[in-house]
Amino acid sequence: MLHRIISQGMVVLGLVSCVHVQSVSLTQIPEKRTNKVTATTEKWIFFAANFDNDFVDKISEDLREKCSGGKVQGILTKDEYANYFIGLVVKRRITASGYCSKA
Repeated sequence: MLHRIISQGMVVLGLVSCVHVQSVSLTQIPEKRTNKVTATTEKWIFFAANFDNDFVDKISEDLREKCSGGKVQGILTKDEYANYFIGLVVKRRITASGYCSKA
């Protein structure tokens, strides 16, 4: 009986998750907002062992590639943090979007 209660409790706790946005930033929005570009990167973190944040560097490269020959303005960044299984598994997703203006 005790074994069954503990097993059911582990299942319930394992299904619990929480998602929230940690930060949002915004730069000057241009007048002409016709060409929107977006880049997203994510990383799974197990047992709270995050040794680097290099995955974030990919976003600026992706935005530049999507706006070649132009300038990205009005950048909005979101840092989403999803906690699964009581902190044992965490997913971080960084999304940046802006407007490509060609000079």
